[in-house]
Amino acid sequence: MKNKKVWMFASAPKIKGKPTEAEKSSIQNQCKPLVEEFKKQYVQKNPDKQFNYLTDVYTKWHQHYFYFCEKWKSEHRDRIRDEFEEKFVRLEYTSKDRFKFSYFRHTGQWSLVATDTTLNDCLEMMRSNPNFQPIS
Repeated sequence: MKNKKVWMFASAPKIKGKPTEAEKSSIQNQCKPLVEEFKKQYVQKNPDKQFNYLTDVYTKWHQHYFYFCEKWKSEHRDRIRDEFEEKFVRLEYTSKDRFKFSYFRHTGQWSLVATDTTLNDCLEMMRSNPNFQPIS
């Protein structure tokens, strides 16, 4: 007997938690000191302009994801773009002060490191592990 294949509607997965604007602002404010540390450590005052160089480290929200980003600049004559952005850490908001922590691998994929983690634990992981910091 043959199995008959049937098309079925599959609804999009629902977001478990969606942060309010106040929560977004609070989370961003709690991350500012770490972002400033990264800027001091990784953004060079006089970079070698022969290669791409880091110009900024910042955070941004997209839906229920909170990203740590780095902005790069290129002044080489064969450059494709003058500036480009790379995300290096993603915190997925699941509920109040709970996140899924992922980092962007060299393979071009997000790798999930921890689930159900507090913001303070996420920030501590970023401070202590160079894999979760901007590329220098």
